[in-house]
Amino acid sequence: MRGHVRISAALFAGLGFQVGLWAVLVPDLVASRDLGPGGLGVVLGVLAAASILALAVAGRVVDRIGRRPLAVAGAAGIGGSLLLLAAVEARWALLPTAVLYGLANGLLDLGANAIGTDVERAHRARIMIRLHAGFSAAAALAALATGAALQAGAGHRALYAAGGGLLLAVAATAARAALPPHGDRGSDPLSPQESSLQTEHESGGPGEKGTGGLTPCPLVRLPGVAVAVALVTLCFLGDGVLEGYVALYLRDLLGAGALLTGVGLALFHGASLLGRLLSDRAQHRLGEPNLITVAGTGATAGMLMVVLADAPALAALGLFLVGVSLAPVVPTALSVAGRADPRRSGAAVSLVTTVGYSAFVAGPPLAGALAAATSLRAALIPVLATSVALAVVARRL
Repeated sequence: MRGHVRISAALFAGLGFQVGLWAVLVPDLVASRDLGPGGLGVVLGVLAAASILALAVAGRVVDRIGRRPLAVAGAAGIGGSLLLLAAVEARWALLPTAVLYGLANGLLDLGANAIGTDVERAHRARIMIRLHAGFSAAAALAALATGAALQAGAGHRALYAAGGGLLLAVAATAARAALPPHGDRGSDPLSPQESSLQTEHESGGPGEKGTGGLTPCPLVRLPGVAVAVALVTLCFLGDGVLEGYVALYLRDLLGAGALLTGVGLALFHGASLLGRLLSDRAQHRLGEPNLITVAGTGATAGMLMVVLADAPALAALGLFLVGVSLAPVVPTALSVAGRADPRRSGAAVSLVTTVGYSAFVAGPPLAGALAAATSLRAALIPVLATSVALAVVARRL
């Protein structure tokens, strides 16, 4: 089990590292390419759309070809994209690079989460929250290190190159590591609940046609999948806006320097780490619906602090509360989707993530349009709305 957990944790750490690096360097990306808030929204929208395309296509084959090709291609593609950002600063190259970055990000995201659900099923352990905690830890360390390096005089191109090298190392590791069995492959026995699901799927249960030349139940109709889709969509919409614009908000509107911006983003991701470690225990006491209700309520309070802040320190405190609160939402939703049907866990995770990533397409352009028409402060208001909606939707989990 340890080897399977290690490679899964390494993939989540790679995802988190590039998120922290990217977020802190957004103001430098905008300045070096002469982008405004609206232009940044277009770039982020293209990146997210490419991620959705990758998730949609890969979701159709992930349970047939396995997880390794997606994980390796995703990590290598992100590494190559970061190297391109370091090497080519011409404005014409930004959108093609964003397309590559988005495609690779979608592949690595799906590969990492599908492997995580495989580990849960193969070893009878609920570890998705802990794996996502590793993502948050890597994002926090990357944000803090990037801010400190910028403050010390390092150039953004050198930091992009360093990040690219690290992601290529993750790809090399994923190419050689042993992975857990997926679907009905391997020798891992099914639990009684999973065995019942598989029997019904194969023979045809109430309201569902069997596999003897008939049609299986659509993924979205499996227990919990539709609610998981809604939760991830709301959370991803808020995350997309924050990751795209909070660095600009701190540095340009509130006057924070590069180091303080890095600290603020590190607090956000560090809070996610803390929240996931705490919610791993709280989930057993509160239950999944109550846990996500508390998450939405806490995120609402934190976003009120961020939107109303007149000083970087207050905004950073609000980000900390948002990070702690939102921490369990995505891993809980993905775990619910992955448990819905053991034979199609990869496809279920892909569906939830693909629909969720659609919010990234709407989120950054919406925030950019609001920022251009009003202010960066107004651009963060949609995150406040999605936080309220999370608490409402959680009651149907």
